[in-house]
Amino acid sequence: MEKSQCGAKTRSGEPCKRKALANGRCRLHGGKSTGPKDPAKLKGNKNALKHGLYETIWMDTITDEEREMYHQVSTDPNVQADSEYRLSELRIRRMLLRIQQEEQKDNPDAAEIRAIEDAITKLQMNVAALIRENGKLMDMKKQTSDGSLDQLVEILERARKDRSQK
Repeated sequence: MEKSQCGAKTRSGEPCKRKALANGRCRLHGGKSTGPKDPAKLKGNKNALKHGLYETIWMDTITDEEREMYHQVSTDPNVQADSEYRLSELRIRRMLLRIQQEEQKDNPDAAEIRAIEDAITKLQMNVAALIRENGKLMDMKKQTSDGSLDQLVEILERARKDRSQK
């Protein structure tokens, strides 16, 4: 019995001439692996994780330690803004140290220095937005009730009660 050809298109646009496996494709075009069969392995597949920036986190996949930390995180916007600002300052400091280390090398990589500087610029833009948002939060706090409106409501309620009793 003759094995068929894979038939998948190559980069040049020609059909692949390799021998096909049972599912009709060669090992280079998806014929061998169909992924993990165990559902538990599918949940926590982190094989391609590089830095975690775009990682999706589901509540059923976090560890007990992460779950405890999740519940300890403050949802107060002021605390959140303060924490994020402090972490941003640490990141900027670390990036500046990396630039300094790169510049001290015998042959500094200008592209790497530029990439770090671009990242610092993005981070500073985020910090500026954070400061603006924090300013809006402060303005909202100033506009909150000083209690005089609540006192007026109480006076009106007493007046209504007094009027209804007469």
